[in-house]
Amino acid sequence: MSNVLERVTELGRKGLRILRAYGVLYFFRRTVKYLKRYKWRRILAPDDMDSQYQKWLKKNEATIGEKGVARHQGITEEKEPFPLISIIIVISKPCIDTLKLMVGSILLQDTDQWELVVLENGSSAHAVKEFLVQLVKGDNRILTVKNEECEESGLVLNKVVNNLKSEYVLVLEETGILRPYAIRSFAGEARESNYPDVIYGDEDTLNIETRILSNPVFKPGWSPNLLYSFNYVGSPVIIRKHLFEKLGGFREGYSRCMNFDMLLRLTDYNSSIRRIPQVLFSKIRNDSWKDESEKKASQESRAIRESLLGKGYDSRVIHSKVTDTFIYRLNIRKVEPISIIIPTKNNAEVLRRCLESIREKSTYCNYEVIVIDNGTTEKNTLNYLESLEGLKGFRVLRYPGEFNYPDINNFGAAEARGSHLVFLNDDTEVISSDWLEALLEHSQMPEVGAVGALLLFPGGLIQHAGVVIGMRGSASHAFYKCNGDSPGYMNLAACVRNVSAVTAACMMIEKNKFNRVGGFNTTFRVAMNDIDLCIRLLRVGLYNIYTPHARLLHHESLTRGEFVNEEEINLFTSVHREFLERGDPYYHPALSLERNDYYLAV
Repeated sequence: MSNVLERVTELGRKGLRILRAYGVLYFFRRTVKYLKRYKWRRILAPDDMDSQYQKWLKKNEATIGEKGVARHQGITEEKEPFPLISIIIVISKPCIDTLKLMVGSILLQDTDQWELVVLENGSSAHAVKEFLVQLVKGDNRILTVKNEECEESGLVLNKVVNNLKSEYVLVLEETGILRPYAIRSFAGEARESNYPDVIYGDEDTLNIETRILSNPVFKPGWSPNLLYSFNYVGSPVIIRKHLFEKLGGFREGYSRCMNFDMLLRLTDYNSSIRRIPQVLFSKIRNDSWKDESEKKASQESRAIRESLLGKGYDSRVIHSKVTDTFIYRLNIRKVEPISIIIPTKNNAEVLRRCLESIREKSTYCNYEVIVIDNGTTEKNTLNYLESLEGLKGFRVLRYPGEFNYPDINNFGAAEARGSHLVFLNDDTEVISSDWLEALLEHSQMPEVGAVGALLLFPGGLIQHAGVVIGMRGSASHAFYKCNGDSPGYMNLAACVRNVSAVTAACMMIEKNKFNRVGGFNTTFRVAMNDIDLCIRLLRVGLYNIYTPHARLLHHESLTRGEFVNEEEINLFTSVHREFLERGDPYYHPALSLERNDYYLAV
């Protein structure tokens, strides 16, 4: 109840600010628009994710019953036969009840285009051995392979896969059950998408005793930079057999993270990777995971470092036991010059605070600061700007025309001497001393476009942690006004990750890439210009990245006001209608577009 009151209070404060700034008519229009779009769902939605998930399940699929039967959501086989998928179950510490559930879920698949290989370690209990013997007798699609000499399971699997005749391989490293429509969904997606190299789906967790499903993991689209933070792909994932062989199969020394290691190696290839935004697998937790977690994290950390080294980057990789994710930092290949571009007007004290934080806290030395004065009239600000002109590494340029944020920044970029550009608001303050390094370590990557920072309000709430396109009708900041110390859904606020867009309140981009897409679009005079730029970067095949390791305070919109002009929102939705209709690839359709906190659409 307290959280509901907090949200109501925040809405009241926001409404009062709008009323004071824009008047009664605008306030009334905004209120009507808000109620029409959201009603009271945003305020009254439950805070607990598992409670939300129960509501979501009732809307979207039946709860798993005693035999593991869920509502059919399959795809027909009318056009051509589905590709054959080989399912491999790796048994390390088998529990007969769990094994029966796993195998039972496969036998209940609503298509026959599968075969099952069960790899046991040779020391299985008698009940497990007897179950497997009876299983093979009853179905010629099922094969058991014994690892009598306790070789690395990955090496044994390589021999098994080489003899398979299937198109795809699905290795289940974790105990769990497949939804009855999982194989049909995979096969249908493969056929419809011209047989991509990798396809993955969503997952949740099943409590065997209560039969309750919880902890939904609704995954973003292919995000190679997020993959270095943790194996967000998880289970289930199918890999095309010919690519499996091309990669050399599973590697020795990575038996506890076989799929993850292979996915990391896939980032070196121009692979086609698809996501099915649908829960296809339910994990069954067991106590043996605790014994394996430290060894697993060690292997995963090594796999991440090796993958990055293969791309030419030395890295530091630290495992966080709190979030079970990895903090990875790349060494800077070359200390290239950076130009920090800051538009300003009549804002002496705010600008002073920003520039002093840059000078006093930045550990990166090869940078220049370009302050662009857009028609200052205040004497104090004019005096301060004059004082900057004598400082080494600082330049003051004059842009006397009407305010046009894209044009001002394009003007600054044309004058910049740096290889990388940082577009920065004057109402920001540096928190992390290595903020420039944190941005540059990704901006230096040839496949990366814009890189954005974690921006916090002075009270510690998140102002920006990436942008979700389509949220609130156009675009909005991920985790806006969530606790800055909270890792967020799937720990995404605390991880380096791929996003569709980042804010130009603090954005780094290589100058050549900025010029390649034509800079900012001056049609978006005040707002949405940064989102438009990021979409154009995506269109030329570049990735945009959010990093939590570049941290700044943002006194949001102290200079130019808080609210976006509706005409520019309408222009944005018109220009990028196709993108909005497809949906943000890094945001899951099961998540709410009415809230910024990654709650479910219930």
